[in-house]
Amino acid sequence: MGLVAARCTQCGANIEVDDTKEAGICKFCGTAFITEKAITSYNTYVTNNFAGANINVVGGDIKNLLEIATNSLNGGNGKEAFEYANKALEIKADSSEAWIIKMRALEYVGTIGDPRVGEVVTCGKSAIQYATDEKKEEAENEVYKYYLSRALSLLVIATEKINDVTQLKQTFQTFAVVSALTAGQRTMQADSGTVNLMEGLSNNALLLKLAVPKEKISDSEEYQNLVKAVANQYVEYSKGLTERYAIYGTKLLDNAVESRRKILGFFKDGLSEENKNTVSENEINNEATNNGCYIATCVYGSYDCPQVWTLRRFRDYTLDETWYGRLFIKCYYAISPTLVKWFGEMKWFKSFWKTRLDKMVQALQEKGVSDARYQDKY
Repeated sequence: MGLVAARCTQCGANIEVDDTKEAGICKFCGTAFITEKAITSYNTYVTNNFAGANINVVGGDIKNLLEIATNSLNGGNGKEAFEYANKALEIKADSSEAWIIKMRALEYVGTIGDPRVGEVVTCGKSAIQYATDEKKEEAENEVYKYYLSRALSLLVIATEKINDVTQLKQTFQTFAVVSALTAGQRTMQADSGTVNLMEGLSNNALLLKLAVPKEKISDSEEYQNLVKAVANQYVEYSKGLTERYAIYGTKLLDNAVESRRKILGFFKDGLSEENKNTVSENEINNEATNNGCYIATCVYGSYDCPQVWTLRRFRDYTLDETWYGRLFIKCYYAISPTLVKWFGEMKWFKSFWKTRLDKMVQALQEKGVSDARYQDKY
């Protein structure tokens, strides 16, 4: 007979016990414990009798587990934090603190394709549910602010990705060399995976925002600012998507624009009227930023310069007043984006059009069309 080492799971004290025993009472704090021998025997039993089953032997102090999880999260090791939070929840499933850590750690173990937003919301609800009465409000605050911050970060990622069009333009040019007629369609097909991923992030951001009660948003200036930032970011994302579609010569259908405006309404829900007015649904439309004057913008280098202001006035107040003028505008919108994509970087293209546009601008200005700063009619 000899002595074996054991460690108390409550106070952490090292204890030596008779090696014939598999359990005992800590002489320092009185907590019951099992020895390493018992754990080894049990693990062997599980291995031999339940091969392949996902069974964990629970051990350790939940306080220590939560401390390790918190430190891991603060250190940027979200995967480790996630694992320790789960271990804590195996011991105490109603630990509000563990649910919050797990909620935050999901950001690190999720992916762009699956940010695990459903789990995030479930963890947050559990954290609130199991919080004590005196800490209920604090838990709600932490959870709801995290929902909105996470929604904002997902939309920022989606906006950055949707606005990164360098590779997309190269893809279009490659297809255009093969066939100018099918380049747009083939580019759109090649880009569908990226667009679907970003749309998924956008939808997940909406789920997070909707998980915050409207009354909480209405009653808090901090929530108001967060929701306003989320709504504005959704507008930026939608504008980026419109610009991306323009690369391959397509645009959002009218019903898609209307649907996005309704979604924006859900993002704005809970805002005061004053804050709602700072997020305009009119910025969500089916025209790229330079809605028209593609060639002029390419030639003069900006959509906002005196020559282009003159041409835009002519478009809105002369061409748009007649049916044949409107037909010309429609044809121009259909053809000019593709011309600019194909040839916009070539010197001969810019030189060819600049000569003609300069003469046209001069003639319009002589007829009284102003070159002052201009805001589009529509």
